[in-house]
Parts: sequence; structure tokens; C-alpha cells
Amino acid sequence: MAIDDLLDPTGVFPRAPEPGPSVPVPAEVPGDVDASIDFSEVEIADELAEPSSIITPSGVLSLDPAPIEGRLRRAALSVPEEMAESGGFTLFGRRIRSLLYTTDVAVIKNSNADAIFAVYPFTGQPAITQALLTVAECPVFVGVGGGTTSGKRSVQLAAVSEMQGAAGVIVNSPATPELVEQIASMVDIPVVATVVRCDASAHKKVAAGAKILNVAAGKETPAVLRALRERYPNLPLIASGGRSSLSVRETIAAGANAVIWTPPSAQQLQADMMKRYREAEEAPGPDPTSAVFDPVTAADVNPLESARADVPIPDELIARVHNARQKRAKRREKLGFFFAKKNRGK
Repeated sequence: MAIDDLLDPTGVFPRAPEPGPSVPVPAEVPGDVDASIDFSEVEIADELAEPSSIITPSGVLSLDPAPIEGRLRRAALSVPEEMAESGGFTLFGRRIRSLLYTTDVAVIKNSNADAIFAVYPFTGQPAITQALLTVAECPVFVGVGGGTTSGKRSVQLAAVSEMQGAAGVIVNSPATPELVEQIASMVDIPVVATVVRCDASAHKKVAAGAKILNVAAGKETPAVLRALRERYPNLPLIASGGRSSLSVRETIAAGANAVIWTPPSAQQLQADMMKRYREAEEAPGPDPTSAVFDPVTAADVNPLESARADVPIPDELIARVHNARQKRAKRREKLGFFFAKKNRGK
């Protein structure tokens, strides 16, 4: 090859090599590269967003399905709208964000809560559970004791509640981790353990098989929720949200997946209705039967309606009353002769 063939036409710079057949070189891609795209920060222009309503000759028409309500039957007791902001938790394929704290069958039948939180200050009875399950159109969590009622009876109540159709069983805060473990091994529905603080007892109940924690710490509920959420990021937590919108949002922000709401009693609602009827007779105006009452206003008459979803009457108080009855019975046995003589005189 002549030297001129190696130079460009100017005779100064080397000639560029002739292009030959290209050989593909495989690209090396690290295995830890995240190829996902986050669209959470992308803002869509209003003209590109899907409209929620359209303009028709007869006016603005919403594209959302119209709510279906009956003329007589409707959800007269609607849970606070702020509860929809909670993430909720999934129970047997159903999303639960709100729980109604009541055992009043009339209130249960006329509410739109996602579930019922049925705890009452008496020994659990299958007949009460069956009555609640008969009228409820949503999952029902029933109390099976843990304080005054405990041990083998609580385990039996939990087993019977599952066979009746309960969605879960609730144990009171005095329940021991051993009792939680016995119930969890007996039933195939979640055990809801009530806790009052984030301590060793709460941790042991979770380890024993509690699937849901009900935080009933009064004014310390948000603080306990935050502590439990830090320890258990994926464990469903429920708690009472109080009565105001601010307290509901605070409970959700603290880590509650679902919020328990205490509705006004049927007696308070009836009193509110009769008040409207009397006012309508004195000053005729709009039809009082079509008015939508405010459940919070109706509950203002009785401050007990805002009680948090713990046991309404402490177990210690129930035990004290029970012990007093036992003492009176023993005293009657000791003085049986005088009581018998008194009865013969009558």
C-alpha cells in the first residue's frame, strides 16, 4: 500500500478508515436500576382531566352515578365525612374505614357505617350477638370479655360468635396475652385486642395472635397510636375519633386505619325529632319530616354519647358491685334466722 493511500486529499492528516461491518456490543445495565416512573408529582391540565360533569340544555349534569335513596328508608345516621380520609383495612375482601359503636338495633339498621363495634358492659351472651347479626347489613365485631368475663367462658363465647357469623371478636384491655392466644387458636376470625398504652402487654398481645389493636387511651389516644404505628407499620389500628372533625382527622393522622364513631342514642334522636315537630306547630314552615338532623347536635343533650369506644363501665366498677352483692348475700346467710322470722311475720 502506498503512503498516499494513508493520507487524506490534503496530504497532511491520516485518512479515516473505511467503514466495515458493525459488530453489536451488548450494553451493560446494572441490576439495581429502578425503571419505574412516578407520576404522583405530575399535574394534569384541567382541559385534559376527565370532567366530572357536563353542561346540557337542562343544566349541569353530574357524570357520577346518582345515589339511591328510598322515600322512607335512608341512612339517617351518616358517619362523619372525615372518616372517608382514612386508609382503612381489608377484612375478608371488604374495605373498612368506619365502625359504629353501639348495640342499638334501630341505630344499626339506619346507619351507613362500614362495620359495627358491639361492646357492652355485661357478660357476653350469644342471644345478643344473634340479634345484632340479624339486623346488621355489614360486618359485626362483638365483645367476648377479657375483664370480669374471662378464661374458658371468653374462649367459648368467641367460638360461638364465629359460628353465628361475627366478623371478629373483641377482648377488653385487662385480657391477658394467654387469653388472646387461646382465642386466636380457636377461631378463624380476627381477634381485636383493646390496649391503653404502647407497652410490653400490647406487644405480647400482638405476638399472641391479635390481628387488630383497638386503642382506647382517652386523650392520650393519638400519642399511643403514633407509638404503635412506628412499631407496627402494617398492623391494622382502630380508635375512637371523638365528636369533632378536628379530632377525627387527628386520630387518622396519628396512624388509625379506621375510626370508631359513637352515635347519639335513639332516645336523643327521638327528642330532637319531637322538638322539630313542636317548633313546626308553633311556627308553620317547611315540612319537619323532610329535615335532615345533625347527629352531633342531637348528642349535645347527653355528653355520655361522646364516650370513647372503650368499655362504657370499667370492669373494676362492675366487679365492685358484684362483690357488694356477694357480701349482702353472705350477711343474709349469717342472719338467716332473723330474716326467716321477719318473713313469717308478714
